[in-house]
Amino acid sequence: MTEYHCTYKKVFPVDEYGRLGGLYSLADVPIMEHKELTRTGVIESTNEEEQFYLVRDTEKNFTEWIPMADVTSLWFE
Repeated sequence: MTEYHCTYKKVFPVDEYGRLGGLYSLADVPIMEHKELTRTGVIESTNEEEQFYLVRDTEKNFTEWIPMADVTSLWFE
């Protein structure tokens, strides 16, 4: 099966150390700000009508619907 790897941009809550916070972390550290991060992922599904990709984050293994305009650098494995 071919996997479609990508990089994507999304605004995430981050802690005082710049790490993912809130629901994306198990650490009990307060959220300091919301910051746009660029992360790597794998495209799981597409919604051509609404122009979104369902992307699975490669580091934390969560999925998010990301606008197609915010997904770049596609490569195959």
